[in-house]
Amino acid sequence: MPEQRRIAETNALFQQRYETECAWVHRFMAWIMVGQWALGLAFAAFLSPYTWIGERQEIHIHVWAALLIGTSLSGFALYWMRLYPKEASTRHVVAIVQMLWSALLIHLSGGRIETHFHVFASLAILSIYRDWKILISATVVVAIDHFVRGVFYPLSVFGILTESPYRWIEHAAWVLFEVAFLAPGCYRLRKEVYELCARQLELQDAKRTVDQQVAERTRELSDAYELLAEKTAETEKLALVARYTDNAVLITDADSQIEWVNEGFTRITGYALEEVIGKRPLDFLHGPQTDPQIRETIRNANQHKVGFNVHTVNYRKDGQPYWVDIEVRPIRDADGEVRRFIGIQADVTERVTQEREKIRLHQELLDVSRQAGMAEIATGVLHNVGNILNSVNVSVSVIRNQCSKSALGHLQKVTDLIAEHESTFADFVSSDQRGKKIPSYVQRVTQALGDERQTIDEELVDLTKNIEHIREIVTMQQSMARTGNCNQRLELDTMIEDALAANKASLMNHQIRVIKELDDDAAVIETDKHRLLQILINLIKNAKDSMVEHGVDSPQITIRSRCEDEQLVLSVIDNGMGISRESLQQIFQHGYTTKDDGHGFGLHSSANAAGELGGRLEAFSDGIGTGARFDVTLPLNPPKSGIETKVFQATS
Repeated sequence: MPEQRRIAETNALFQQRYETECAWVHRFMAWIMVGQWALGLAFAAFLSPYTWIGERQEIHIHVWAALLIGTSLSGFALYWMRLYPKEASTRHVVAIVQMLWSALLIHLSGGRIETHFHVFASLAILSIYRDWKILISATVVVAIDHFVRGVFYPLSVFGILTESPYRWIEHAAWVLFEVAFLAPGCYRLRKEVYELCARQLELQDAKRTVDQQVAERTRELSDAYELLAEKTAETEKLALVARYTDNAVLITDADSQIEWVNEGFTRITGYALEEVIGKRPLDFLHGPQTDPQIRETIRNANQHKVGFNVHTVNYRKDGQPYWVDIEVRPIRDADGEVRRFIGIQADVTERVTQEREKIRLHQELLDVSRQAGMAEIATGVLHNVGNILNSVNVSVSVIRNQCSKSALGHLQKVTDLIAEHESTFADFVSSDQRGKKIPSYVQRVTQALGDERQTIDEELVDLTKNIEHIREIVTMQQSMARTGNCNQRLELDTMIEDALAANKASLMNHQIRVIKELDDDAAVIETDKHRLLQILINLIKNAKDSMVEHGVDSPQITIRSRCEDEQLVLSVIDNGMGISRESLQQIFQHGYTTKDDGHGFGLHSSANAAGELGGRLEAFSDGIGTGARFDVTLPLNPPKSGIETKVFQATS
């Protein structure tokens, strides 16, 4: 505590304590004042008459003086003590009044020397105030009283009639003599009380310090107790976890020798606690299937006192292997030294088995998917080739029919006739009726052979195109997994004519009218020729089949093209049987068909081909009997690598 504060608090405590003692002394002096008043009245009533008028006893004027003066003195002192109990002036008032009471009693006793002892007794009583200053005030009052009355009324103070101007000095000297003893005592007592207050404050400070230390220590103990309780609860929880967890928990020393294992370790490995204490896990848990590299990793970690996580094979007590995830962490002391290791082992055999089974099933699924994809591709190839083969068969049939009905046979007859009349050919031609017909006949045969040649040439051209298309289809399928972009600039009208030529025989046989409405802005397109050609062949064939099955009186196919937002929209429109709303949702699914003899490959492969070209194939119809429209939407500037990526995805 700072010195100034300590002094201030000591003064305050001393003042409080002194005021308390003064209050007690004031109450004591109040009783003295009352007692003196009664004693004064008794002196005035019983002693003063014999003192002042000899043998006669009557109510003397001093009785009234004692009553009035005594009442005034005691009343004034009591009033002042009540009004100012804590003021220093009150003690001086009490001292002065007490000395005036001595003067009154001396007067009432007629100056008898015995009553002078009241002065000394009063000084002794006043000293209990422990205020040497009030003894000075009392001494001054006594000296003045004895001096004044010794000069002007010696009988009332000394009991003699002659003036005694110097005797007061003797009495004052005796008073001073007593005060000389009482004043140092008051000072010493006051000082002792002050020192007691100082000691009390020191004790209070010490007590407060001790209380604070006790409170701090109690708080520290409380915090430590709470921390201990938390640690205990946490330890109990950890003990419960370690005891009831399905995982194996091991605690080893710094040399990896087991100190404790939980029940989970026993459940997994079959080893009891007493069987493994002091052993190292490496010595009895590992076996032939344990990865040597994992064992080396564990040894290195133990040697360098670091933690590790491994996934390996351990062996149970009965020799059965099992897969385990091991997590080991070092436990360090306050100095950072590794004192123990704690390891947690989880039996993951079931999970590993499931993962391996999952991988096996996934691989089987991939194989099945790959085979299914290959089958789908093969189906598409066969379907597309089959469509083209129909046209090839038609062309071959036309050539065969043309050859069987050829005019070449008639030319042989003419040749034979000419050979028969070779020697007389001129006469035969000029005179014989059969010879006259030979020139015109040869001319007609020649004309017929020319027509036959033209027809066969046209069919051979179509046949060559179709065979070339078949070859391209096969080549395209062979190159799916390795080739890149097959885009080329194509004239759209030529592409449409080629697609119509592939279906020419069917269109002609069923007298189907074909209308082309082509946008000049899309006359040339850059795309994969054979994929787009295959799409058009399939769409035209489907339109033909739809109209034939529906028995349309005036079958008609409209092929229309237009440009929209950098895209080509190529539409194949027929007035055939149409498509129901339900079928529109499934018409592009593999294997779905509304034809009695259909296979559901054409539209599915066409939709895939449109997607591979970076576009899409859509079908529109208002329902059965309203015809249908198929829109092929293709980008006018397709990405260079788009087809390659999509082909890879399709084959993979």
